[in-house]
Amino acid sequence: MAATSACHCIAHFMEPDSTKSNILDATRNTVYTHTQRYNHGCSLSMNGCQSRDLRTPVGMTETRTFPFVSTPAMAMERLSSAITELELDPPVIGSGIIRLEVPIEQQIEAIDWLHGQQHFQHLPRCFFSGRSQRRINGFPSHSVSSLITGKEISDSSPVSIAGLGSAVFFRHVSPFSFHDWRSIKRFLSKKCPLIRAYGAIRFDALADISSEWEAFGSFFFMIPQVEFNEFEGSSMLVTTIAWDESLSWTFGEAVHALQTTMRQVSSNIVKLRKEVPNTSILSSNNVPSKKLWDFGVNRALQIINNNNSPLIKVVLARSSIIRTSPDIDPLTWLATLQVESENSYQFCLQPPDAPSFIGNTPEQLFHRNRFNIYSEAMAGTRARGDSKALDLQIALDLLYSSKDDNEFSIVRECVRRKLEAVCTTILVEPEKTIRKLPRVQHLYARLRGRLRSEDDEFDILSSLHPTPAVCGFPSEEARVLIAETENFDRGMYAGPVGWLGGDESEFAVGIRSALVQKGLGALIYAGTGIVEGSSSSQEWDELELKTSQFTKLMNWSALS
Repeated sequence: MAATSACHCIAHFMEPDSTKSNILDATRNTVYTHTQRYNHGCSLSMNGCQSRDLRTPVGMTETRTFPFVSTPAMAMERLSSAITELELDPPVIGSGIIRLEVPIEQQIEAIDWLHGQQHFQHLPRCFFSGRSQRRINGFPSHSVSSLITGKEISDSSPVSIAGLGSAVFFRHVSPFSFHDWRSIKRFLSKKCPLIRAYGAIRFDALADISSEWEAFGSFFFMIPQVEFNEFEGSSMLVTTIAWDESLSWTFGEAVHALQTTMRQVSSNIVKLRKEVPNTSILSSNNVPSKKLWDFGVNRALQIINNNNSPLIKVVLARSSIIRTSPDIDPLTWLATLQVESENSYQFCLQPPDAPSFIGNTPEQLFHRNRFNIYSEAMAGTRARGDSKALDLQIALDLLYSSKDDNEFSIVRECVRRKLEAVCTTILVEPEKTIRKLPRVQHLYARLRGRLRSEDDEFDILSSLHPTPAVCGFPSEEARVLIAETENFDRGMYAGPVGWLGGDESEFAVGIRSALVQKGLGALIYAGTGIVEGSSSSQEWDELELKTSQFTKLMNWSALS
């Protein structure tokens, strides 16, 4: 991620076809912004339109909340009426974003709603689920309570969201920059906190983009056109309209595009089974092979052990290419991972007519709530034991391993230093403990601080990524060695995945992830840290353990 001065950010507005109809009372939260023109900065373009500086917020930001209804079908009707009423009485402001939301009196899983929209392969879609538990191994979850002020964060934050189509999306092949961040923030407001941009950033923006990752660019974010929010005890169906006349994208065109999408949206909920149905693996191929892996790890160790080298740690990864029968459905696969999703983030990101990037990651990059910032350090991996006694023995072995302590300390101290650069206070608690997940356990520490300025959000995002947990230390030396050693494109694997909001944002690290496309199979990614004392065979076994969460329910007997 680089804060370049190049003007390259592109904001695309989706355009499909035609109309619908009668508005009901709604509560409104509206922000109006005086708009000025600038001569410098990024260009916002749509259909080859004019360029424009993006530092000024759109002229109008509004959320309209309607009364509760009983079913998704009733929510659809209410939204269609509201959209038609807006079409008949459009805003007079030349740019803006309006969120229309209808609460539903039942909790429906957002992933089930998205699965019911499978016919929309030509539109972008996204899914993001935060940590479901209020406590992580006995500690309060950052996303639920404020660790600094002690105050509860509002329970209005969704459990999970699913998005279809884009009111506006942001993508480019150049590295994600401060100007790109500002271009996204232009559409966001503290007064409308649930207007969010969901997306991901490449692990290494300087590396060439391979064909399978081409649609994602160097970064890909979207503010969904139609959105389903799952809350504790309720749900919400949402539509968002974004427009900017300076880009020849009028309010009328935005409404027309939304109506086209809405006519095809299904209100049927397709409950996903938490299992992969009778799936057999037809072929599997690891890149690198075990032989090349051993060579790469041994070469890395030679560099690390060289007294003249500053390199202390490097994280090397593997891409496992599998093909199955029948085809893997990304959302079905992701739903099966929910069994292992306790205290983990789940995500799915899919640009138009592109593969789906899915994952079930336990690792938080950061969570910002206004000035409060939270992050984590996680490293070292062991399997869980079959009994409590064995599980404890394995955990103690991890806790007192000098090799793993070295790897973990590198990660924790690096995150601490990066937070200190933009925070007034930093607290690390606990300094080191065991984080237990269903199949694995890790060394773990929590860090929290207070930002000097909310604009430091970009600095946090750009400096924390890549962490030593997914790249190494020092990061530039590790990145160069990764580029020399790995002969595949990581893409968004190990990059930031999450969302930006008006006064809150949250990003996970895109590990334990896969790129999936029907008819082409899946690329499953996993990595492991190489430090002094590492063994290539043991690190290979760790890759197998991490990959197994994707393959454990499949039938390997069909392998030739």
